[in-house]
Amino acid sequence: MNEHDNRREVTGLPWHVMEHLSPQWIEVMLQRESSGKLVKWQERDKAPMPEPFEFFVPYLFMRPDSSDELRSDFHSFVFIRASEERLSSILGADWNTYTRLRLTPYRDKSGRAITISDEEFQQLKSLFMDRQLKAFFGLPVESISSMIVGDEVTLLLEGWQGKKGRIESISLKKGRVSMVVAVNILGSTRSINFHDLHDGDVIFADHDTEQLLTGNLISNLENGVVTILGHSCQKKSAERLRKDIPLLRRILSYAHIQIEDEDERKRFNSLMLICASLLEENEATSRYKTQLQQWLCEDSSIAENPSFRHFPYDVNEPASLSDAYMMLALFVSTRDPRLRDAVKAYYKNHQDCPPILGTFINKIRDVQTVKPA
Repeated sequence: MNEHDNRREVTGLPWHVMEHLSPQWIEVMLQRESSGKLVKWQERDKAPMPEPFEFFVPYLFMRPDSSDELRSDFHSFVFIRASEERLSSILGADWNTYTRLRLTPYRDKSGRAITISDEEFQQLKSLFMDRQLKAFFGLPVESISSMIVGDEVTLLLEGWQGKKGRIESISLKKGRVSMVVAVNILGSTRSINFHDLHDGDVIFADHDTEQLLTGNLISNLENGVVTILGHSCQKKSAERLRKDIPLLRRILSYAHIQIEDEDERKRFNSLMLICASLLEENEATSRYKTQLQQWLCEDSSIAENPSFRHFPYDVNEPASLSDAYMMLALFVSTRDPRLRDAVKAYYKNHQDCPPILGTFINKIRDVQTVKPA
């Protein structure tokens, strides 16, 4: 019976994952097979009717607005819930063996035919019917390596509770973390990407990541960086500084997070420059330093000031809070005292500055500076 149209159940049996290149044709044939219409009339009185079964052809029942990629990826998939004996009779039927395009079991890399539980099937069916996810099939690792974060998470979404996944990309939208999480299905051969998941939808396996990515991302990163600055820029034990290195690397590992808001992106890159400088990651330090300097010089209020034409060697008070953040980060990297003085002047003259900027200034007050060239 067609699982989509007929409600008779075949309980307690797994779903067999099958393949066929013509979804319309196989749907018709499975419907006839399940209803007994393919039994020769001469045999109908001699043997009992064949055992009914359920089946589902995803391609035929996907919503019309499903992406072409999704429909293409699942074009040949067929799911059948039947006993092993009944499945064997289906595969051995004349209509399947005497044709060029055959219904065959889908197998994993080791050659094992794949079956899934009814719970797993219902999860997948919801993806096909509701277009919740985007699927990537057969892609080499290199094609998505630039997006992979790699953090292990456990899903909390209804219908997917307890399912393990791996974060592939993270972005920040209006101050809230959003992410793409890949979940392996069908014998670990398919990577299904949940789009626009938020921190409340997952549990992070790593405690440090949980603290950094749950809630306001920028604020969490600021708190982590300012704590490390208190250890690195003031007199602390070598052991304390050594223990800061994993957190610095953890923060810097999220350098690829996509930040939509321009001001948040400037604050984020400022934090990345501080981490890269403290880790003495020269390539990353140079890249972020160049980016911040470029943003500062593109600011219209700064660009019109002749004293900034040779930034950072001629420094005035920053024109905005974002500029103050960038100049503070550049101070940590260059130790040019004029950058710190300019940020302090801005903080003093703008009473509405967020307290975190004052905390940053306090942490770097005793930093040994370098005389500008």
